[in-house]
Amino acid sequence: MITNHNKIGGVGQVVEIDESKFGRRKYNRGHRVDGQWIFGGVHRETGACFLIPVEKRDKDTLLTAINDWILPGTTIISDCWKL
Repeated sequence: MITNHNKIGGVGQVVEIDESKFGRRKYNRGHRVDGQWIFGGVHRETGACFLIPVEKRDKDTLLTAINDWILPGTTIISDCWKL
C-alpha cells in the first residue's frame, strides 16, 4: 500500500467513494468475474482522486482506506454502503 500520499477532502468538502471489480468473466459465461477489487474516491471540488486495490470489501478494510485517504470532517457520498 502507498504510504506517502496526500489526503483529499476536508471540512465542508465532498468526496464520493465507490468500489468496483476490474476483470473479465471466465470463459465469457455466467456471473463469476475473475479480477481485482478497486476502491476509490473523487474530491468533488478539486477533482483529486485515489484508487487502491483491496482484497476484501468488508467494513474494516473500507474504513481503513477511508481513514488513510480522506481527511476528517469530509462529507462522504456513497452508493448506499452501510456501516
